[in-house]
Formats: sequence, structure tokens, C-alpha cells
Amino acid sequence: MSSSDSVVFLESYYEPMAANLARTRLEAAGIPCFLSNENLVSMMPLYSSITGGVRLHVRQRDAEMALEILREELVPLATGPDIASFAADAPDPVAPRCPRCGSSDVAYGPATRNTYGFWSGLLSVLLRFPVRGHRFHCFHCGNEFK
Repeated sequence: MSSSDSVVFLESYYEPMAANLARTRLEAAGIPCFLSNENLVSMMPLYSSITGGVRLHVRQRDAEMALEILREELVPLATGPDIASFAADAPDPVAPRCPRCGSSDVAYGPATRNTYGFWSGLLSVLLRFPVRGHRFHCFHCGNEFK
């Protein structure tokens, strides 16, 4: 087995759906790939940051081409008033950036750190389920911010 046939980690995704979309794009381009931690993150979303999210893996020799494909902008199939009106209702298209490291590899979801006060902590113990707010999480440095 040569080093170009070895499997390497390419990207990490907070949402399993985003990881599956990336996998589908690569497979459509003829690049074999697979996901890990998909089932764990789907069943237990709070474990996403602990496990590193849903991870996308490719062969070493396909890594550069796969990164180029994933970085390409998706072009809509059709244009018209329906798509334009939908885009006008969409939130700000500028992706948030981490204030600590400047990375755009952030996702919005349930907070992973202790972000609750006394009452929400007590409610979490009574319900046996963490009651936490939502925050942005940076996958590059691990910072959480509003």
C-alpha cells in the first residue's frame, strides 16, 4: 500500500446533513470518500464537539482535488423570481467568523460549555437533560461565542 492510497481526514462538519452533502458532491465528481461519527452525532448532537463532528475522509492522492471541489461555489440550477425572493428573505450571507482566531469554520447550535446559571442548571438536573442556550462554535480553536 503506497502513501497515496492512505486515507486522510479532510473536513469536519457540525451537522450530519452538511457532511452528507459534501460527501455527495465528492462522489458525484468521482472521488471515493466516507464519513465517520455520523451516527453518533445524529443520535447525540451534544457529542459533536467532543468527537470532532462528522468527519469526511478521502484518499491522500484525492485530497487536493476534493478540497477544490468543496471550496467551489454552488451555482443554482434555475434563476427566477422565486429564487430571488427566497434569497431576499435569507439571513445575512456573510458567514460569521470566530473573534479569537478569525476562522469561518463555525456553526450555530447547542452550547457545549457550561453556559447556564443556577436555575437552568437545576432544571437540567431535574430533567436529566442539559438545558443550554445556543451559541456559535469554532471548530478551529474551540471558542464559543454569541
